[in-house]
Amino acid sequence: MNKNNILFGIIGLLAGFMIGFIFANSVARPATGAKPAQASAKPPTAQNSGQNGAQQSGQSGADPQTLSEDEVKRAIAAGDEKPDDIELQHKLGLALYRYASYTQDARYLPDVARFLKRAYDANPNDRDLTVTLGNVLFDIAQKDDPSRFAEARVYYLKALEMKSADADVRTDLGLTYYFGKPSDPQKAIAEYRKSLAIDPRHEATLQNLAAALIVTGNHAEAEKRIAELQSVNPENASLSDLRAQLAQSKNAQE
Repeated sequence: MNKNNILFGIIGLLAGFMIGFIFANSVARPATGAKPAQASAKPPTAQNSGQNGAQQSGQSGADPQTLSEDEVKRAIAAGDEKPDDIELQHKLGLALYRYASYTQDARYLPDVARFLKRAYDANPNDRDLTVTLGNVLFDIAQKDDPSRFAEARVYYLKALEMKSADADVRTDLGLTYYFGKPSDPQKAIAEYRKSLAIDPRHEATLQNLAAALIVTGNHAEAEKRIAELQSVNPENASLSDLRAQLAQSKNAQE
């Protein structure tokens, strides 16, 4: 078996075991509590989860345990040997992103970003790829490098230029301001309002807007948004935290 067959076989394994796995649950952008340092999983960007890298390919039923660290590293090295093979960069980047998300192994995210950036540079009009690259950079920033929020923001803005009426991406853009260093909750709030203009019942936006409003001391609207969030999803896991943080912020001002 030649090197190409080995490489695509590994890509198939990376992607194949994802069949039946709900990709959006693993790669959803985090939502805020009322503090930038407190992140919890926000509702997935459902509109994009079947498009921006979640296309299924490869062998079904593969077990992630069949992939050794050496096999993954060999796939990465082989991909770097062919930087001009755009199809390979795209497929390997998406497959590795699925694998990293499924295994919760952030070590591979810089490799994912490198492969997808090569694919993006060759086709900057691919909106799904643009959003996915923004998501990867957001994940890297959230993990250990806040400076990458600004980089993720660039790609979210490009995606919104192609399609402005996207509440998911608009909310993620707001999160890059909220989590950025320094945090800019007012800019985040402005993006969240744009998102609600698209979808007034967007759960992630209501959750993040309430959090940012608490931080900026806008207690009256924060209370309103929490009530709206409860109306959309009474089981939202952040409701109790948001209420507690709102009460704490109110007490601090008295």
